[in-house]
Amino acid sequence: MTRWTTLGSIAALACGYAGWSDAQTVAAATSAPTPATGTATQGDRLVLADNESFLLPLDDMKNVHPSYPQDLLGRNLPPRTVCLKVGIDEKGTVTVVYKAPVTEFCPAGAEPEFLAASEQAARTWKFDPALRCVFRNVADKERAVASCDGGKSVPQAVTLVYRFRFEQADGKPKVHVIGG
Repeated sequence: MTRWTTLGSIAALACGYAGWSDAQTVAAATSAPTPATGTATQGDRLVLADNESFLLPLDDMKNVHPSYPQDLLGRNLPPRTVCLKVGIDEKGTVTVVYKAPVTEFCPAGAEPEFLAASEQAARTWKFDPALRCVFRNVADKERAVASCDGGKSVPQAVTLVYRFRFEQADGKPKVHVIGG
């Protein structure tokens, strides 16, 4: 069993196949300049055909979280959140890292040290690339259940949003990474 098949099966069981299938369809924003033949884009979103599915990139277990900036520890700040867009190419290499737009979940106002620590960590990350799975028909796609088994795996460039939450609990710094 391949790593994709194993992890895809686990994810399908954990998330439920219907929810996973819907998430695959809209999850990725492509940063590739030209979509593959037969694949459409809508703005910065990849639009899949009925016989296609999508697998998010798998992050390397060695990817490190940013450290809480030492010079901010003594200030005992409330939790701060920084959001970054991380571009990942077809080989799984991070190609671009930049601050994500302000939203309800990505507020403005974090100290620049938090942004710098997040960017520095994200630039070192490695991934197994995202995959667009192309199947002969919808039935083959449904049999694959969150994998590319029985179809063609096409590596896909994507841009994902990550949230970095910096906080202190009992005087100890903690950094949580959410997203992808």
